[in-house]
This record gives sequence, C-alpha cells and structure tokens, in this order.
Amino acid sequence: MATKIQTYAQLAEDTAKGLTRSLEDWTGFLNTVGRLYKYPYHEQLMIYAQRPDARACAEYDLWNNTMNRYVRRGSKGIALLDTTADIPRLRYVFDVSDTGSRENSRYPYLWDMKEDYKEPIKSRF
Repeated sequence: MATKIQTYAQLAEDTAKGLTRSLEDWTGFLNTVGRLYKYPYHEQLMIYAQRPDARACAEYDLWNNTMNRYVRRGSKGIALLDTTADIPRLRYVFDVSDTGSRENSRYPYLWDMKEDYKEPIKSRF
C-alpha cells in the first residue's frame, strides 16, 4: 500500500507529464502559476494538481496569526511535499476561499490586470 507521500509524489509526476498534452492543461497551469508566483515550481505543480482554481495559499498558522482569518471547519488542505528535512513529509496550505474573516482581518492582495492594459500587452506578443 502506498504512503501518502508516495501518492502525492505520483500525483506530481503525473501532473507534470500531463501539462503538455493539451493547450487547456498548459494554460490552466500558467493561470495557477500566475496567481501563486511566490511558490517554487514543484509546489505550484502540487497546488495545480489539487486545486487549479486556488488564488492565494498559505499555511494554517499564517491565516490565523498573521492575516487574522480562520480556516473553515472541514476545509481540505492542499498537500505539498516538503523535502527540506532528512525525512520527506507533507505540509498543508489552504486557499483564501477556505478562510473566513474576523474583525480586523486582512485579505491578501490578489493581483489582477486592468482591462485597459490587456490589448496593448496582447499586441506586443
């Protein structure tokens, strides 16, 4: 029986192989990467595999302590492979859609391109 780490490692490998199968898969991945640009490639890949619509991800403690937001009960975390230690382990992040606001809570800045800029940028490509 495969461990959770092996299961998620296989998910990452399968997702990486499948990215170039279709234009939709590739552009979907690029959309996810564009929203989660602060994460390294292997974590972006894991987030895309589990939650392609994720907009802003952070660990449980960051949502609670820094952003003063709570993670909703029953929310399923996005598993990321953490290989920085001697023994690989899973760590979990949650999307902003899994959180709720409290008094004085902070909402993450979500970058978005203004409509006025889309055409000039497209014409450059």
